[in-house]
Amino acid sequence: MSRAFVKEDDGERGNLISDIQHRESKVEWLRIQEKKLDTLLNDPKSKKIKPETLERWIKETREDIEKTRNELGYRD
Repeated sequence: MSRAFVKEDDGERGNLISDIQHRESKVEWLRIQEKKLDTLLNDPKSKKIKPETLERWIKETREDIEKTRNELGYRD
């Protein structure tokens, strides 16, 4: 096998590893955002946050969760 093929295989492997790491990061981000949303909705401490701010954070977190789920190809 020539070096050209070896380098190409190495490049493909590197791309695959990068794709897997990117997806794992997205899955972790989704988990964090879902936990954040749960905290915003259910933690008694969140009641101390100004209602406008809390409402905005909940909206932004829900949007981020939806976006990340779509990027990961998750369907409800």
